[in-house]
Amino acid sequence: MKKILLVLFAAAAFYLGGAYRFTPLLVFAVAIIMLLPTMFILSRALEKKLSVRFERPEYSAEKGSEAAISVICENGGRLPVTRCRADISAAYPNSKPSKIKFQIGADANSEQTKELEINAPYCGLIELKIEKLKVCDWLNIFAAPKKCGAVCRAAIYPKEQEFDVSLAPSRGMSGFAERPGLRGGSDTEIKSLREYEHGDSARLIHRNLSARTGELWVKELEKQADFIAELYLDMSGADKAEPRTMSLFYEVLSALAAGLLKNAAAVRLFYKSGEDRLLTARSRGDIRAALFELYKTDPKSFVAAEAPSGRLMLGLDCRLSRNGKTVKKFTAKDFDAVSGVLEI
Repeated sequence: MKKILLVLFAAAAFYLGGAYRFTPLLVFAVAIIMLLPTMFILSRALEKKLSVRFERPEYSAEKGSEAAISVICENGGRLPVTRCRADISAAYPNSKPSKIKFQIGADANSEQTKELEINAPYCGLIELKIEKLKVCDWLNIFAAPKKCGAVCRAAIYPKEQEFDVSLAPSRGMSGFAERPGLRGGSDTEIKSLREYEHGDSARLIHRNLSARTGELWVKELEKQADFIAELYLDMSGADKAEPRTMSLFYEVLSALAAGLLKNAAAVRLFYKSGEDRLLTARSRGDIRAALFELYKTDPKSFVAAEAPSGRLMLGLDCRLSRNGKTVKKFTAKDFDAVSGVLEI
């Protein structure tokens, strides 16, 4: 549109200058006509020395936040680039890519970094790709196209929540494996006492000692040192699941693993991706690392899994079960890992 308006303006100026023999107007019309090819050539010259890429191949953020992705524009030419338009696609697995318009530039023989903020409504892996670039001249009349293809991934993790896991007396340590060479304690055997820390379960507060000292003390049970929790994952059908479904599954898995870590030295996650696979988490950092392994696994490779007798199974439908019987069915509406006790 801008090119057409300039041509029309130049034609009108040339006509009026010729009709009234007004030399300055004629010079002005010629200047506009010469400007167009000059800006066209300039846009092509700027395009040859310009490259745009992501600063890192991987980023991370929490669900519901805005992920900040650093984009670098590198200009190897002697002339500054005032505007480069990038078409960026962002997509979760099994979802339609969203299109993002992004502008960046750089001075001569330099590079500039600019933050691209993307919404992260679901847990999972977002793939971002710079599909094409348009390098504009200084007056933004012409835009020279340029292929790019730079790719990065943003891992979106659940917020740090945990279930207040309670072991049902009738089941005892069912679902836990004893570590080799260690003697297991009963569900109520106390290993030690320590001061209360934020996030500790209210069930572990030592009421008598807390009442005498006026400060909160909690019990560390023997099972925390001697047992490993085992959780089996059935992720078959992940290749067809919507991002919303996968997001709830990852949230439940993260909160459940964190809750189990309060009762055991580690959590083993078993699943099938072509063959039997195992992930072990001993901290929150390990839980995120395990989630990332699941994120980057090809969804088509997940197959149905079975849990041994007495072991916990979590399916993509967010149904936590043992021996085929439902322990808890989680939904997006009522899922709240902060409140309530989950008895397993």
